Amino acid sequence: MAGKDAFDYTQRRKFDLGEPRVQELGYQIGLAIKYLHSFGIVHRDIKLENIMMTDNTEKSVPKLVDFGLAKMIGPNETATEPFGTLGYVAPEVLRKQPYSFSCDVWSLGCVLYAMLSGSLPYDSEHQKETIRMTLEVPLEFDLPCWNTISDSAKDLITKLLTKDQNKRITLDEALNHKWFSSAAKKFASMQ
Repeated sequence: MAGKDAFDYTQRRKFDLGEPRVQELGYQIGLAIKYLHSFGIVHRDIKLENIMMTDNTEKSVPKLVDFGLAKMIGPNETATEPFGTLGYVAPEVLRKQPYSFSCDVWSLGCVLYAMLSGSLPYDSEHQKETIRMTLEVPLEFDLPCWNTISDSAKDLITKLLTKDQNKRITLDEALNHKWFSSAAKKFASMQ
C-alpha cells in the first residue's frame, strides 16, 4: 500500500482532493463496507487511518483495513460494546445503545466529510466535548470550502450523519444516492 493511509493521501494533497475524486473514493469505500456487511461483519472503526491507498496516484484504490474491532452479527442482532474512534463513532455507540450495521454508515459520512473539508464534522481537543458535539450539535457545513461543494454532496452527508440510527440512510440507499451516480457508472464500466 504505497499510498499509505487515506489521511496521508488526503494531507499530501492539502486536503483538496476535488469532489469528483471523493465521489470515486467514497463509492469504493461504500462498496467495501457493503461487502463486509453481506457477510455479517460490522467494522466499527472506519476512519481515514483505516483506509489504505494502493499507491499515491489519482488512480489509487482505497482498501479497508484493521479489523481489530470488527464483529460478526446476524441480520437481527445488535452489539452494545462502545468501540470506535472519537470523531468517527456513531451517537448510538456513544450512548451505549444497541447498534448494528448503521454505525459503519455514520463513519462513512464522517470519512466523506473529512475528505471534502479536511476536518471532521464533530471534533474538539477535548474528548468530552467531541462526545457532546456528536450527540447534541446539529451538523453544519460552515467552513468556507463547503461553499464550492455541491448540494447533492451535502444532502448525502446529512443523511449519513443523521443522529437517530433508525432514521439514518441505509448503505444501499447511500450507494444509490444521486451524488454517487457518476462514480457508480464509472465503476460499472470498469467491471
